[in-house]
Amino acid sequence: LCSGRSKMLLTVASTSVRASGPRMAVGTPTITAPGAPTARDEAMFMADPRGFCAARISEVGPVFATGAFGGAVFVGGAEAVESVCAAGTPIASGGQRQPLELAPFAPLLASAGGDWRGAYESLCAAGFHEELYAGLFAWVPKFKETGGFSTFRFEDFIDPRVRKALPGARRLLFRATAPSLLGSTLEALPPREGLSTVREWGKAYAALASDRLAPASRLSLLGQAAGLSLPARLPGLGGGGGGEKGALLAAALGEGRLADALDAVEPTAALVTSMLAMAERQGGWSARLAAEQKAALTGAGPEAPIDAAVLDEMPLLHAFALETLRTQPPTRPQRLRLERDTAAGGVSLPAGTVVAAEPFVGHFLPADYASPDSFDPERFLGAGGGPPPSLGLCGPAGEAGEASRQLALAVAKATFVQLRRMFEIGVALDAPPPGGYPLHALPDSVDLKAVANMYYELQRGAAKTSSGLFYEKD
Repeated sequence: LCSGRSKMLLTVASTSVRASGPRMAVGTPTITAPGAPTARDEAMFMADPRGFCAARISEVGPVFATGAFGGAVFVGGAEAVESVCAAGTPIASGGQRQPLELAPFAPLLASAGGDWRGAYESLCAAGFHEELYAGLFAWVPKFKETGGFSTFRFEDFIDPRVRKALPGARRLLFRATAPSLLGSTLEALPPREGLSTVREWGKAYAALASDRLAPASRLSLLGQAAGLSLPARLPGLGGGGGGEKGALLAAALGEGRLADALDAVEPTAALVTSMLAMAERQGGWSARLAAEQKAALTGAGPEAPIDAAVLDEMPLLHAFALETLRTQPPTRPQRLRLERDTAAGGVSLPAGTVVAAEPFVGHFLPADYASPDSFDPERFLGAGGGPPPSLGLCGPAGEAGEASRQLALAVAKATFVQLRRMFEIGVALDAPPPGGYPLHALPDSVDLKAVANMYYELQRGAAKTSSGLFYEKD
């Protein structure tokens, strides 16, 4: 198989496999693969996917057997991934479709015949930029008249320019993509009790997404890996509940349209917020991106849409987005079942093997990326810097998912540009890094400060006071 690697006979009978949430019974053949699978692998992986994969890569290489997800073989490396993609078919969840199962914007891409540029043009024509602008314009606080100190409330002393990064991005992108994914703007959706305004629809979506994709607490997962019995969520950890509003949203949209929204909005929102956080940490890159954006938008009005031609004028932004996707992949592709015997990375895998093309393997291989643990967008600006990251989004892995990745990247980049065109964005330098499973994203608790540029403040009717705090927040 692989000389110099440890080897073990892995026997897996019919068992349960978790694929982005669902569990299903599958049968896996007796295979020989490098690695030492244990019953603790799934909890260890979910608690620290990068650390888990790095340890296995150092021991046995980029193709290894695990005890995670019913005994899936993890695969990384461009050639190995293409080999298993050619020989395998996605494992669909049984029964109800699960979040983060299909590719982002899959219905839109299908209607465009697989052409991501055509799909992006369709998204824009449906009102993406108008709704994106309207959503961000509502972030600009209005000046509020007061009648003296006795009229102040506690919330008057809370800076309304600060909001939660990921929940804010969720609401923003849910609104902006609704015309394409839901067939209507949020404002035009049939009203229901508790869901009659854009604000109420957005809050309900953010709560539901946080609940459905909330990670188990890292402490709980580590406890499970150690053989302890701990609750999946501990106080203050994991996501918030969807509650009554989330249930109303699910009933109003139906599970099909809701799943389409989750598949598109969640990985894109996670990518946008990670890009904003990395721009804050990478000051030199933030300045370079700002200069490139200014040049690309020269002559365009402050409300002009950001179409594909404008994005093409920003190669630095594209490289920055790719490197963020590589180092902080928000989701992962569907797992596969091999339909025929194949070889991947020098390892022979028989038909029936369950394979996981894992971004925390494939995106961190020194053979593909020099200094893979370093954040370096320059690697995507010239030849020989490594293949574009192909495993960071849900849906098909490898080349089969290229169109959906390009579409999701275009939406993320346009959102990033519009945010930085309208606001000076700040994210705390000591904010915790992305984490969680199945969505790998900044925690809901991380704050973002958005200080509006003067043009948008004047359009909104905002005015700063001596403290800069007394605004009316929508």
